[in-house]
Amino acid sequence: MQSLNEVAYESILSDILKLKFLPGERIQDKQLIDQLGISRTPVREAILRLKNDGLMNTVPQSGTYVTKISLRSALNARFVRQSVERSVVTEAANQMSKLDILDSRNIIEKQRLASQDHSAVDFFYLDNDFHKLFYTATKRSEVWNWLANLSLQLDRYRFLRIRQTDMPLDKLIDQHEKILDAVESGDEALAGQRAFDHLNLMLAEKGELLQQFPDYFADEGR
Repeated sequence: MQSLNEVAYESILSDILKLKFLPGERIQDKQLIDQLGISRTPVREAILRLKNDGLMNTVPQSGTYVTKISLRSALNARFVRQSVERSVVTEAANQMSKLDILDSRNIIEKQRLASQDHSAVDFFYLDNDFHKLFYTATKRSEVWNWLANLSLQLDRYRFLRIRQTDMPLDKLIDQHEKILDAVESGDEALAGQRAFDHLNLMLAEKGELLQQFPDYFADEGR
């Protein structure tokens, strides 16, 4: 059973990732306490943890704010993710069981349904589920957890992109299928390269989103 600290953290984190709390928005403790229906201490502990994650910050004599999206951090996270995931998917080409493959195919079919229903939230989390399965199948779940924390700014960007642009969801699904086909056939080099190339799409449409939502992004010399 989750502690109240963990419940508060996961709830606020989800609201930040899904843009219920917008980049740059001021957040008050009382607002979170009323929303979550829990006491002040777990909320403050959660805020402290989110500050450590780089998702909230406090401005003296002003208040606590959701940080703006850092494209620099997102780009660095993609760099690491591409390097690591190519290796993981390469390993998966020799380690994924038939059941793992079937689970991956089922996730892809669910993604098709989410795309048809225009459900950005479902598609976002199913996309994570698809990639995470390669890590669990190769007994590298710990690595996935490390990357998940590293990729918080990247995930914020990804969700904004899915929600606000004409993101080629069919193209993403097609690439997932091709990665899985290569894994299932045992072609290590092809599987790893397809995974690497696929992750290039994670930060597409940067110019469009920066123009459409300039106040959502940190000014980092862009």
